[in-house]
Amino acid sequence: MSDLSAEIQLRPTRIGFLVEPADLASVRSIMRACTCLWGGVYNPIIPVFNRPPTEWKSETYDRFKGAAVAKGYVRFFEPDVYVEAKAGLLEKAGLRALRPEYSFHSHVITLKELLEPEPDRSYSEPQFGLNIQDILGHIYKTEQKFVLRDKRESVVVKPQRGNALVESVFGVYPTTPDVDYIRQAYTDVYKPEEVDATPENWRRVFQRGAETPLRVTRHGLNTQRYWYHDLLVFVFDPARATDLIDLWNLRLEPHPVLPVPIGWFVALADDIFDLLQSEHRSVAGNPNGIMHHATIEFGRSIRKKDAEALVHTLKPGLPPGALTVKYWRNSIWIDHRDDRMHRDTRLKVVANEKRADLLLKEDGQRLHTTFEALEPEFSIRHSKGDHRWVNVLRLSNYGKKSVASLLPFNTFDRTWPSLALGGESVAVGGEGWVFPQSHKNLGQYVSLMNPEEAIIGSLKQLGIRAKLSEPGHIAKQMLEHLGGLWGVHLLADLDTLKLLNKMAGGMRRKRNEVETIEETFELRTASLKVWTKLVSRRKEKRSSSADLVKFTAANIIRLGVETECPHCSAKKWSTLTAVDYRVVCDRCLKLFEFPEAGLRDHNRNWTYRVVGPFSVPDYGRGSYSALLALRVLSRYRSAMDRMTFATAMNLSFDGIDREVDFIAWHAGERMQETHRPPQLVIGEAKSFGQGESITSSELAKLRQVVTKLPEAVIVIAVLRDHFTPAEKKMLTSFVKWGRRVNLYGEPTNPVLLLTSHELMMDHYVSSTWKELGGKHAKFADYNNTRTLFNFADATQQIYLGMPSFHLERDNYWKKRHARRLARQASKQVAV
Repeated sequence: MSDLSAEIQLRPTRIGFLVEPADLASVRSIMRACTCLWGGVYNPIIPVFNRPPTEWKSETYDRFKGAAVAKGYVRFFEPDVYVEAKAGLLEKAGLRALRPEYSFHSHVITLKELLEPEPDRSYSEPQFGLNIQDILGHIYKTEQKFVLRDKRESVVVKPQRGNALVESVFGVYPTTPDVDYIRQAYTDVYKPEEVDATPENWRRVFQRGAETPLRVTRHGLNTQRYWYHDLLVFVFDPARATDLIDLWNLRLEPHPVLPVPIGWFVALADDIFDLLQSEHRSVAGNPNGIMHHATIEFGRSIRKKDAEALVHTLKPGLPPGALTVKYWRNSIWIDHRDDRMHRDTRLKVVANEKRADLLLKEDGQRLHTTFEALEPEFSIRHSKGDHRWVNVLRLSNYGKKSVASLLPFNTFDRTWPSLALGGESVAVGGEGWVFPQSHKNLGQYVSLMNPEEAIIGSLKQLGIRAKLSEPGHIAKQMLEHLGGLWGVHLLADLDTLKLLNKMAGGMRRKRNEVETIEETFELRTASLKVWTKLVSRRKEKRSSSADLVKFTAANIIRLGVETECPHCSAKKWSTLTAVDYRVVCDRCLKLFEFPEAGLRDHNRNWTYRVVGPFSVPDYGRGSYSALLALRVLSRYRSAMDRMTFATAMNLSFDGIDREVDFIAWHAGERMQETHRPPQLVIGEAKSFGQGESITSSELAKLRQVVTKLPEAVIVIAVLRDHFTPAEKKMLTSFVKWGRRVNLYGEPTNPVLLLTSHELMMDHYVSSTWKELGGKHAKFADYNNTRTLFNFADATQQIYLGMPSFHLERDNYWKKRHARRLARQASKQVAV
């Protein structure tokens, strides 16, 4: 039986080319190099600058300047490796951490090194990526050596001076002698016609499907597009490097792109008209009249008045809605966090994919697994190049919970985690874990971590030392008994928790400002009748509630026999394995005969005791509320949320020691690619108690922790159905502090408030709130729980009576606008 389920994808190596946006010569060289690589057309070009080029100055660079823009491109495209047009661009882009001092494989090289021949060879092979010659050889063996019934025409377009029209639209091979064999291979396979760059040859390629060097790089690749990804006609100036960068990168976005050089627009006007007309059609299966339509987007170097003049050259007669024109570029370099508006993510490009069942193995103290790597059928076995292709691994949310399947992204620093053989780091991003491949017929080793290791390792990257506290060990043991968070539903009942705590014994520690006071309590028993009544009531309340057998199977409670010592009248509880005809009293240590003829009526000698970690008093030292809060996070809206977590931990940083009740990395997305990294969650959980469970000193300590962790979500949970007036006052101030606005217009530290209503939920939070009615029911709509931010915002409104964050921000901007108008009015009066 398998331990892990995974999804494995094969795709080309994604190379991020770093270049200055005014360096036309380097942009041309990059495009030529990409024609030598499998998937080369999908390699992003990342502009690196201090000041934006003139044609980009109209864009919003007030919050995102220079290196921040380059990082935005990197965040969107997530390259596997990097090639610098000039040495030092990686550091200029603020990506120094991606150049490791020690590594088995280089992740950063220069453009010159990409196709540099070795000293003993007269030809060169790509240092990164799969040589396109492998694909051309495969095409010849499987297609071109046969006489084809419908032979596709192929062309080689002669490059032009002073621009990169041919490189960006048709593809041009490098002219250096050491890679001439690649150009010759294309010629031998396709016998192409050498032609000039003209509108007519554009029609041959984009209307009649003629083969080109650039098109060959897409061989064997599948792209994922949806019905709403309509055609984009991109009009650009081939002499402007900025437009060329935009055109090239548009191909790695979901909308199919049709490139039109600005000098050819008039000549192709009738073709564009026909295309706009044919693209304007009804969406299949939609009865509301929604139509597909193509969009004409003009490059940022083209002035708006010039673009409008070109649009007017189209002949009249287009149906209403068929023509949509854009004069701006989608700001993919900005990490948009507002999920209320749909924004396209990176185009998914894969060659092959499969699901696999993986076996968990243990090598000493290290967990690992292996999988059979996917490989392109057309690649030769060995080559000089490194990172020839990649396998992307995405572990399922199901399977072994002892494995951390969700890890924080390491887009800008890959020193952690070490997931490959020999401690080699790999990229962790929106797709999953990216393992570079260099040779065929090899298995892939994957080093794994348990959740506790993953949390400790990720916090170390943030400058925090962490280790499990005593309550953390207790909660961890409880989870082992319960079989993971799924089993925590056994605790999701207030009467059950009260009974367990009443039965608990052991040592209780109370701390005050001066000392720690310890009290010792004996374990108490509960009769079979008490437990059967409790279980019956839970079954009546919820159809999915637990059976008594589940409590005993999880070793929460254990059945035994209770007798009374005739010497000292002490109660004696014996396990079923320890009971005998003669019994030793635990108090006076005297033997007495088991009362075979003196058993109590109605089986009252049979009683239960809590065992293991459930015998710890004070609600398991707070473990019950912490585990219930983690259960809510894992399934508040879906049973498929992904989460890696650790129970209570002691944290040390900047000379400060603090304890938190749980830490988690949480991702609400399902098994799909996402650009939003997992969110860090810090939890403070309280049990029952008189008076205020939340104190100002505890909130101050929590503030110290999250100040070290910007963007962490704070969870405050109590085993009561309300917060006291004093707690509300403190929490309102704390939430306002957490609402300070970050770079993305979001609260820096959203605060999620949980009471017994949420902690005891049966299915989802929305259904629980609907059943409660009143103010809770007003927030039962899915939109109030679709993200952790929305969930937190809703709880602040329910329990603290605060306005929503968005309403608060709207009011802020309205007041600011009103003040501006007032100042303007006063100036006019003064004049």
